[in-house]
Amino acid sequence: MKFSILASGSEGNCAFVEDDNGAGVLIDVGLSMRRIGERLKEFDRDYNCIQAMLISHEHSDHLRGAAVIARRQDLPIYASEGTIATVKRHINNFTRFFSLNSETLEFGNLQVESFSVNHDASETMGFLIVEGDKRLVIATDLGIVDLATLNWMRDCDAIVLEANHDVSMLLDGPYPWDLKQRIKGQHGHLSNEQAGEALAQIASPRLKRVVLAHLSQQNNDAKVALKSVKSHLKKAGHNHIDVIVAQQHCATEMFEV
Repeated sequence: MKFSILASGSEGNCAFVEDDNGAGVLIDVGLSMRRIGERLKEFDRDYNCIQAMLISHEHSDHLRGAAVIARRQDLPIYASEGTIATVKRHINNFTRFFSLNSETLEFGNLQVESFSVNHDASETMGFLIVEGDKRLVIATDLGIVDLATLNWMRDCDAIVLEANHDVSMLLDGPYPWDLKQRIKGQHGHLSNEQAGEALAQIASPRLKRVVLAHLSQQNNDAKVALKSVKSHLKKAGHNHIDVIVAQQHCATEMFEV
């Protein structure tokens, strides 16, 4: 299994995951169809290898490209019932919607399970993607990491987790007070500290790679996020984990899980 975070941030989010035979899925489509296609092309991939779009929730930075991609590529959309209800209002005459539930979905050799996370949208989801004995979790919009989410993150080889803001930068920044409270609330976005604490709790020798996602361009900095998360992992005795930051305007490398 391989994956790349094609884009991550408030301007748009999209991840690509493929099995060892090249069958892939898109996790969120917050960029235009053209932009996603350009970033796939960097890895000699295109829409022909995509079997489905999996949408975590209905906010535009995770959904922006869905309507055009659905119509032009005729790709099915998998999302929670709450998200589907919203998406249907933006995509007319399209019927290939499928509800995420407790069942395991299969795309090529990828097995995908979804789980609920705390975020201020209709049934926001995280994803566990498995191929053989390899396990990847992607959870990019959540206000807290509760016990259920921690359990999904255990025994993974790679994790993509939100590290949206540095609390001091957020509180000292220009956002209105009510927006600051929303961001740092239980249904908002994870801080660097929250991400680091969660990862330190579930990290094991098996976990080799962490990708920090959805960093705020206004309220965070890549170096600050890395320092915070690595500090928590180091204190917990996990110095072996490769921690990187996903970017808004370029894709990460294609990682082998």
